[in-house]
Amino acid sequence: MGFDQKGASIFCVAPGTDGQWDVKEAGFDKPLASFNTAADAQKYAQDLADTKEGSTVEMFDEHGKPITDAPQPALLGS
Repeated sequence: MGFDQKGASIFCVAPGTDGQWDVKEAGFDKPLASFNTAADAQKYAQDLADTKEGSTVEMFDEHGKPITDAPQPALLGS
């Protein structure tokens, strides 16, 4: 089972604990997933955003400052 979420979401990628990168949905404290690299976290977040029309991905540094020059997942390679 699940629930129907409507509307766009913002998926945030930021440094988490133990050197991992966390993917969170804006407004929630618990990470959806954690990754060893920022590139893997960003790709996962973009995959999530692609499933909800109008959703976006935002990258943040360890101080919570937005990273505006983050590469797009398609440019990161596999």
